[in-house]
Amino acid sequence: MKYSKVVVDRALDTLRIRRESAILDADKRRKSFTEKCPEIEIIERSMSEIGLEAIKAISTDHNPKEMINDLKKKSLEFQKAKKDLLESQGFAEDYLDIHYTCPKCKDTGYVNGIVCSCYKELLNKYNYELLSKKTSLALSEFDDFDLSLYKNPNDRKTMSDILNYCKEYASQFDLSCPSIYMFGETGLGKTHLSLAIAGEVIKKGYNVIYGSAYNFFNLLEREHFGRSEEADGTTEARLINCDLLIIDDLGSEFITQFSVAELYNIVDSRISKSLPTIITSNFSYDDIEKKYNIRLASRIMNDYYSLNFVGDDIRQIKKDLDD
Repeated sequence: MKYSKVVVDRALDTLRIRRESAILDADKRRKSFTEKCPEIEIIERSMSEIGLEAIKAISTDHNPKEMINDLKKKSLEFQKAKKDLLESQGFAEDYLDIHYTCPKCKDTGYVNGIVCSCYKELLNKYNYELLSKKTSLALSEFDDFDLSLYKNPNDRKTMSDILNYCKEYASQFDLSCPSIYMFGETGLGKTHLSLAIAGEVIKKGYNVIYGSAYNFFNLLEREHFGRSEEADGTTEARLINCDLLIIDDLGSEFITQFSVAELYNIVDSRISKSLPTIITSNFSYDDIEKKYNIRLASRIMNDYYSLNFVGDDIRQIKKDLDD
């Protein structure tokens, strides 16, 4: 999975600050303790010398077993002396150690070359914050979806079923989940529920990319034709490879041969990789076939789970209630 450079840089910077702070804090504790108990330096120097002697013993031609056992005995004695000295001053045995936020990777982000869980948590946290900053994610939660605004009982029942489906989808989300095509007239809650899903999925630790079709294809076009100084050329790869891609308001973009080709490539590639996608749009399947092409319409119709939003424009209803 790929994250934006902003998210990666922020996560790495956090790890660096954690690591440097832990080392600095340990240095301060050591300096203070050494001033009170200078004998700690003798003990630790002796422990280091034992380590060097052990390495030399292993590298010799003769059997080092007896020497190693003797060095182990001495090492244990010095460890006990260090522990006793710390306890005599009211400190725990690990008081002088570097206390990293993540002991597994020592705040480097990697354990034996594998990405550490703490690094993943930071990536997801900052990805969530970036998404929240760019959208109304923080304001779009399932609990805020007001079914009472759907006045027609049949519409309310349909939207209640859709709400429950989206809740279940988010709570049970994994990479085997189906793709979803949310369609219907403007102002029926498609963006709200897609964002609510995004928020829950990100909390589970998945990499989610959310954006409007207009912004996605504008950026893709600027990158493709070299008109963006800030673009790093990885937008297409990120859209194809993220855990969950949400394309909001399909049809709002300026539809060109380029955007149609890019859209089909993204949809088709993610289907091939078995990665879920959520698309929201005012377009029916017939509209997609007319505005784009039959290949894209067929892909979405056959490979996406359809949610047909119904009712009156709830944004207008909310506005009227506020007035």
